[in-house]
Amino acid sequence: MSRIRDIANLFSANTDAATDAEVTSAVSTHAISSTSRHYKSGAHASRPVSPTAGDLYFNTSKKAFETWNGSEWISVAVNGAVPLAPTIGTATVSGLTASVPFTGPTDFGDAAITSYTATSTPGSITGSGASSPISVSGLSANTSYTFAVTATNSFGTSLASSSSNSITTADFPGAPTSVSASDPAGNNDGYALVSWSAPASNGGSAITDYIVQYSSNSGSTWTTFSDGTSTSTSATVTGLTLNTAYIFRVAAVNAVGIGSYSTASASFTPVAHDAGAMFPLQVITVGAAGASSISFTNIPATYAHLQVRMIARGVNSASGSNLILKPNNDTGTYAQHGLVGDGSAVYSDVSLTDGQFPWYSVPLANASASVFGASVIDILDYANTNKNKTVRMLGGWDNNGSGQITFQSQVWVSTTAISSLYFTLANGNFAQYSQFALYGVKSA
Repeated sequence: MSRIRDIANLFSANTDAATDAEVTSAVSTHAISSTSRHYKSGAHASRPVSPTAGDLYFNTSKKAFETWNGSEWISVAVNGAVPLAPTIGTATVSGLTASVPFTGPTDFGDAAITSYTATSTPGSITGSGASSPISVSGLSANTSYTFAVTATNSFGTSLASSSSNSITTADFPGAPTSVSASDPAGNNDGYALVSWSAPASNGGSAITDYIVQYSSNSGSTWTTFSDGTSTSTSATVTGLTLNTAYIFRVAAVNAVGIGSYSTASASFTPVAHDAGAMFPLQVITVGAAGASSISFTNIPATYAHLQVRMIARGVNSASGSNLILKPNNDTGTYAQHGLVGDGSAVYSDVSLTDGQFPWYSVPLANASASVFGASVIDILDYANTNKNKTVRMLGGWDNNGSGQITFQSQVWVSTTAISSLYFTLANGNFAQYSQFALYGVKSA
């Protein structure tokens, strides 16, 4: 106490009972010399209300002595005063990082504030910065925290602010389920389409990505497939070795991090496919009410060519009930040529409207009730955007010795990729039991 006694002797710090009564219960009074001089101590807000010039006060908030000069309290430069405590704001959290806002004190003490520090409870995890807000990272998942902030100048660190609101960090997401691998199209050798179901819990934070891994040694080691960032629940894994068995697993990612991996899929072995192999995409069968049109939509662009196999009959007995095809439901004008019947009749190039490819391959209602026409329609390079699309058809029907055989080749004068096909009849509807099957054709 020698330093305090020496400083106290420099000031007239005598106080009377009235002055003492003005100090709150947070202030303690200490005798420091035989001459009955006194000093008071307490928090910043508990300074004497009516001090006398020369009174000495130890400000526990600033950790320094102050004296009343008649108009204001000024610090006594023993060590210098630290800042007052900051005022806490409302903390928020993203993943395992909290953002702690605050308002700096108006009284910096005897030197400028150089930094602020936010400290968590529990864990005493800290983050520092020169201004608000302060980020506190490295928090634990699924844990509740509060925070307090201190200010530091060259003389020391302030008292802590009051505690912030409580925040709770998110947890890691659960494991995806139902992981499977397949080759539904078969048009790319050495690949697998891996599909899964999202986890039952996202951990309280939205899923932002999935990590897909594969193993060729029954899970002894795993390789992560690089597919960018996606929240899709499927991924096409490429670069696999043919005739090698693989298993797959998937983990979900949220703001907290990577969750647990799923149970491994059943074994899948990629194999080579012959060029020209065909893969069924859609089949449409006309019901008892008939159908005015048939449409294939959302055709994948992953094949080289398309083929439609058709068995159909019209319900109208009028002439001209020919089959009409419109790629992408187009209404442009095109040219056609072809052979009809026994080859003796040859069509010249003619202009067609409404994007029609008319084919005389559907028997009318005046044919026997059980007679249906059969056609095979090839659409070449349907997804190529650098060329027009060649469309060719071979078909016909027979009515006990009479009927028609048709071969036609036409061009859709457009470089747009074909993603849909629409079939109608020039007159009437398709009869019950008419059937259309769409196939994708693999390239060489």
